[in-house]
Amino acid sequence: MALSSRQIESGYKSIVDEFSKPVALFEDSQGLIYANQQFNGQFSQPVSALDDLLPDLNFQNLDDKLEYQPELGGWVGELKSQHCNRPYLIKVVQMVNSVRPRYIVVLEPRSFKVVAGKSRAQLDGLTQLPNRYSFLEILEQRIAKAQGKPEFAVLYLDIDHFKDINELYGHDAGDHLLTFCAEKVRGLLRHYDVLGRLSGDEFAAIVDCRESHEMQYLCHRIMRYFERPFFMSGQRYQLTVSIGVVFYPEQGETAQQMIINAEKAMFTAKRRGRAQYQLFDRKQSLKIEKQQRIAESMRHVLTSEEEQFSAVYQPLYHLQSGEFIGVEVLARWHSPEFGAVSPGEFIPLAESRGLINQLSCRIFKVIKDDILSQQLSTEGRKPILAVNVSAQQISDEDFERKLIRFHEQVAESGWQLEVELTETQLMSMSDVIIDRLGTWQSYGMRIAIDDFGTGYSCLAYLHMLPVNKLKIDRQFLQAETKSRKEDEIMYAIMSMARALNIEVLAEGIETTEQFRRLQKLGCSTGQGFGLARPQAWRSELMGALPLK
Repeated sequence: MALSSRQIESGYKSIVDEFSKPVALFEDSQGLIYANQQFNGQFSQPVSALDDLLPDLNFQNLDDKLEYQPELGGWVGELKSQHCNRPYLIKVVQMVNSVRPRYIVVLEPRSFKVVAGKSRAQLDGLTQLPNRYSFLEILEQRIAKAQGKPEFAVLYLDIDHFKDINELYGHDAGDHLLTFCAEKVRGLLRHYDVLGRLSGDEFAAIVDCRESHEMQYLCHRIMRYFERPFFMSGQRYQLTVSIGVVFYPEQGETAQQMIINAEKAMFTAKRRGRAQYQLFDRKQSLKIEKQQRIAESMRHVLTSEEEQFSAVYQPLYHLQSGEFIGVEVLARWHSPEFGAVSPGEFIPLAESRGLINQLSCRIFKVIKDDILSQQLSTEGRKPILAVNVSAQQISDEDFERKLIRFHEQVAESGWQLEVELTETQLMSMSDVIIDRLGTWQSYGMRIAIDDFGTGYSCLAYLHMLPVNKLKIDRQFLQAETKSRKEDEIMYAIMSMARALNIEVLAEGIETTEQFRRLQKLGCSTGQGFGLARPQAWRSELMGALPLK
């Protein structure tokens, strides 16, 4: 049965209303037939004909006024209505099989400009979203319109582990996935929000809002949507997204500031575990900027001859006799720019920036200049020279060669090299890496587990590990509980270690009371500020501890 004209008109209106974008239906002779609410909401005065969108535009001169795009099957051009609330481009597509010539007009966020009468595309070729240049231009216009009023925010979105998808399924699958994700995010935004693709798997959105809870709700919606499994080309995918958020104007007054700060917030979300959103934190940003400057300064110092790094030495003692048994070497950095930089700050930076081997070699040189130039007596037990090594260095063959050479120099000078790793590092290592530690032992190096008791509590694995010493973490001494459960734990550790012929050293001895507790428990060796502070090298450090 043929549909009536009224049914056809009703069908057209239903279709137009389904669009989330501003859409209108025009007829050649009658002008505007129907527009959805999104379309009408963009204009301060009613639109009745095409020339309300672009001066002198009609359906006979589309080729002159607009640019025909074969892949679209229609015309594209700039909206030039003085009554429109924001910049748009027009897409005009003629309906096929209609009795009278009719056209669908869709408004998109403006993503190209006209230069000398010619259009220069600023759409991303893959997703057809505004590219980075166009997005920044739209953002600048939005800022100019806001005039300092807090009316909108910028979201910076990055698909987590997208590189893995490209490597596993290929770049074609990655491109299809990016297009799919762009469409879905666009569908979660309101029609007047702007979404752009900045690069790779990174997108940004300009979102109207006045309250932070609006952004929280939107970010949660986006993340929940990405967490749902979906199928594409027969393959199942499940993605997560990290989002950074900045509000205008308190977290950025220019387009560049807002993009940079939103990206920083996104990276903070990634560092904190991904699959979450983060509001830009100025204090955190300043901290990251400082870390970057420190890392750059450290790289310069380590690749030059500047003598900014030094070492201090904390004596190790036998707790029952007070005998000096060695030193632990601790790196120090005094920067002309940053002053005394904490090892807790510069060592993790060296590890994360690929500078840890250079730092270790610089400290080896300092040690050689400080103490290895003095030949010790070969009689009796050699004093220990304990150095800290990062887990990532163990598998590095170049570092291993340098460490073995340093060990030889240490031994020639009458010292015993001891390599310290934390319990957490050791318990996360593969069998191959643990075998490498066994090889170091075979060269004559001692292996110590630092901060023992804070990680995986690996007592049950000690018999399988190439370990000579356990260093009990200071937290057990600092606890002042009446039941002294910590003492019971330390005694259990010492008993197990003694059965396995592993030495035990207590760290962080600060008071006479702690010292007496350890003596009573039968702990053999220790170190701490209460015995001797870390200090520059001098031969007097090798003296015995005066016992009272």
